[in-house]
Amino acid sequence: MNSPGNLQQSAAIKLGAFDLERYVDLSVGGFASDDSHRPALVGIAQRRAADRYDTAFGPANTVIIGDSLEDVRTGAEGGARVIAIASGTTSVPQLAVAGADRVLDDLQDLGALLEAVMELTGGGRLDGPSFLA
Repeated sequence: MNSPGNLQQSAAIKLGAFDLERYVDLSVGGFASDDSHRPALVGIAQRRAADRYDTAFGPANTVIIGDSLEDVRTGAEGGARVIAIASGTTSVPQLAVAGADRVLDDLQDLGALLEAVMELTGGGRLDGPSFLA
């Protein structure tokens, strides 16, 4: 059975472990408690972000970053671009074949991650992101 994603509290704990919660607005997230179908969480997060930031969110400015085939499927089916990180048990070729828009070996080079986000969003604004845990 595939995981439906994180609960909001779990996402906060994960982000807090690395002192990252200040960079993510969890109020605009899509979480397992919102819908058991993971691709639907993308639209939920996009609507919440649109309401909060008065900006339309769609595939042109929503990026899912994940390390699993399920993350790639979620973004592709849900209406987002996908940056896959081969940091887990899934290889670069597997993530690429699954449909990721970009695949990075790891997150050691944050500049490469930021560059990938900017390329996929056409160099658009990075403030007010939609977040899917």
